Amino acid sequence: MACAAVVALAAFVGVGCAARSATVAASATAGGDPARTGAAAEADDPTRLLADAQAALAAEEGPRAVALFGRFLAAVPNGPEAAEAYLGLARAHELAHDCAAAIRAYDGYLDGAPEGDQRVIALAGRGACEAETERWEASAQSFRQMHQAPGQLPSTRIEGMAREGFALFMLERDAEAKEVLAQADAVYEEAMEEDAERFATYYFVGMARFYRAAILHRQFRKVKIELPERAMAKTFKEKLELLDEAQDAYNHTIKARHMYWVSAAGYQLGHLMGEFYDDIMYAPVPDWLDEHQREVYYVELKKQLRPVIDKAAWVFEKNLETARRLGYESKFTELTEQKLGHLRAVLLSEEGTLGKPHDRLTPHAREDVGPAPGSDPVGDVPAAERKLFVPAPTPL
Repeated sequence: MACAAVVALAAFVGVGCAARSATVAASATAGGDPARTGAAAEADDPTRLLADAQAALAAEEGPRAVALFGRFLAAVPNGPEAAEAYLGLARAHELAHDCAAAIRAYDGYLDGAPEGDQRVIALAGRGACEAETERWEASAQSFRQMHQAPGQLPSTRIEGMAREGFALFMLERDAEAKEVLAQADAVYEEAMEEDAERFATYYFVGMARFYRAAILHRQFRKVKIELPERAMAKTFKEKLELLDEAQDAYNHTIKARHMYWVSAAGYQLGHLMGEFYDDIMYAPVPDWLDEHQREVYYVELKKQLRPVIDKAAWVFEKNLETARRLGYESKFTELTEQKLGHLRAVLLSEEGTLGKPHDRLTPHAREDVGPAPGSDPVGDVPAAERKLFVPAPTPL
């Protein structure tokens, strides 16, 4: 943060020197006093600087607020007002979309006021900015400190746990992520049972549950059904168990009653069914089957798997129905419509697939899980079709 303050001060000094040179020249010409005027002195008054900085922040004038907070901190680098200014500076940098500078400002607050009453807010802001810049390890640590701080409401603890779990998910540290996300759900259930808090939003409850399901979904994808036949039976059983667990976890997410995560879980649940269908349909076929036997094999396989595809269609339809009934529109509703249309088109094409599998229901599901660095997971390309969906890591 010292760097940010120095830069801001340097910029101020540079401008100030030029202004003072002109003033001195004019004063010398007129025979006047080159001292700063009363108005200039008032402008540099720390109390006035802080008030102006806060006003600029309230007006969402990010760059101006950054400059004013920087000037104030150059004059008053320590103390309660400096701590307040560091928080303001961090928010101003966020308005200017400079997360790296915001992290330094949050560090300035935490270093200067380690026991400050805004410590949890600073940790949350820093952790969100670290996630924004894909510093997942640092983000996990910030949110761990946040939810472990004493005296927090259940909703605050749940937010910290959900966000820490998300960071651990991105690091593919699934065992740790599962543990902290399960803790978040336990805190919620206890709060509901004891009527400890009236929640303003269930967003982070849904987020914690969604990523518990996403971990199971990712584990489901890693199980490959491959020959020999004895190994196929074992991996099929393992995959089926993970399918059931992931399905239950997505349904548990839906019960959190936050429409964003309801829509996300509904989409992923339908996608999960489609993936299972494809995995079985495209499982290796024993070499000893002749052409006629292969035809019979695929005819029977499609009959046995038809309930799976019917369930996938039903899930997509219910997801759309729920969203439309509540007037909710998101990228998920659009993706669900696309997915349902693709599923129906594949079913209509079954007639021409005698003796072989039909087109995949989830043609892109085999790619790595998680968004590519710097990508928008719900951008123009339907990324939720090619990888397990995760929300853009943006401060909330």
